[in-house]
Amino acid sequence: MNKCTDCKYCIKQDTGYSNYTVTGMNIDCLLHLNPDLPTDEWYKEAKELDFAEQCIRFTDGDTIFVDVDREYGALEDYSEDEEIKELLRNY
Repeated sequence: MNKCTDCKYCIKQDTGYSNYTVTGMNIDCLLHLNPDLPTDEWYKEAKELDFAEQCIRFTDGDTIFVDVDREYGALEDYSEDEEIKELLRNY
């Protein structure tokens, strides 16, 4: 069963005070197709992520992971994929 977190259009952003004090993780769709996102991945049991099974744009790929401190800089620096970079610029 596919999950939104298996999709290249998924972004996971750690939240908190720093990379050493992460308090949560927000999950969202860069295409804004899942009406139940953003959400938190509660022990990987978030039912909102099952939307991938019916999503017309689901594309198997690497989820974007963004740390609290944004060590890579701007959001678009978290991907090499030009389509994803453009979506991150407008996120």
